[in-house]
Amino acid sequence: MNKLNHSYGFLLGKVLQQMESKFADTLRPFNIDARQYGVLLFIQDKPYSSQKVIAERLQIDRTTMVSHIDHLETLGFVERTKNPDDRRSYSLLITSKGNSVLDSCWGSLTNTEAEVLSPLNEQEKQLLKDILIKVWNSL
Repeated sequence: MNKLNHSYGFLLGKVLQQMESKFADTLRPFNIDARQYGVLLFIQDKPYSSQKVIAERLQIDRTTMVSHIDHLETLGFVERTKNPDDRRSYSLLITSKGNSVLDSCWGSLTNTEAEVLSPLNEQEKQLLKDILIKVWNSL
């Protein structure tokens, strides 16, 4: 077995690369990428979050997060509202247009994941998800 097969980072990265590549076709008409789709999902799940909170939780650097939010706002998928607790920051809300994009693409995302993970049975898929959640929550 070669050294690449002993690298978790390499293996996880290659699986992610396959998922993102297949999902990109679905997202292309909406002019967003998989990371921006993830940001939309986060805002939908946790409305009124600040860019700082989203960036920290999704581990996206500040400059990139600003760029993502600017782009999503330009497309009409999110809106910034003044944070009543801190006038220097904004809270983010997903718009109905943003919700529509999430709804339109969700089926394709789950189909893409199912296709990439098709070598696994249902129990193995659940175990993989549980392990990934455990690792992510510990970061």
